Amino acid sequence: MQKTRVLGRQRRRFKVQMGAASGFTVDVSAGGFCAELMRVFPKGTVVKGTLLVDSQDFEFSGRVAWAKQGDFRLNMRGRMGVVFTDAPSELRRIFGVSPSGAPLPAPGAPTTHRG
Repeated sequence: MQKTRVLGRQRRRFKVQMGAASGFTVDVSAGGFCAELMRVFPKGTVVKGTLLVDSQDFEFSGRVAWAKQGDFRLNMRGRMGVVFTDAPSELRRIFGVSPSGAPLPAPGAPTTHRG
């Protein structure tokens, strides 16, 4: 069974550090993020780390929701999705709005256009 996203996400690149593994986010939401790393963790792994956002480090805890291995021989990074289990409310607020400051709608949510 495939789970559907309930929070809007945005393509943003932030540095992420989880122990010895480091990389960059591909997209973020108030509920978590997708990151590209040379070493990804297996699905279900509990992780702790930091995200560098606008020159400020935010500590988080989470769980790997999915992972796709890369190929180090070809210098291809893997990707994994992390669901927050604990993250500062300021970080969730930043990730829940677009760079312009507008709240992000959930995928598939109806949008209104003003003429």
